[in-house]
Amino acid sequence: MKEATGELSVTVITIVAIAAIIAIFTVFLLPTLRAQIALTQACNNGPGYSITNEDGSSIVCTGTSSTTSGTTNNSWTCTYTDASGNQSGTKTCTQ
Repeated sequence: MKEATGELSVTVITIVAIAAIIAIFTVFLLPTLRAQIALTQACNNGPGYSITNEDGSSIVCTGTSSTTSGTTNNSWTCTYTDASGNQSGTKTCTQ
């Protein structure tokens, strides 16, 4: 009986630990990953790209184009704003 109780305790501790890891990932890492993926996709679309997501977050890309010694340099900045209106990510893109 003691062995069965010990195994149950280890199982419960394992389940609680896994739940804690999932909660930490969901709260802290997932929003950052989503923002970086969205900024990378926006960079690929170029300057002038703008989108507002269902959750209220938005991405706006503004850019410049210049020609130096016959070479065209395009660069733009994409800014990620969360649903609360806080800027939570910026990415500079070049072509």
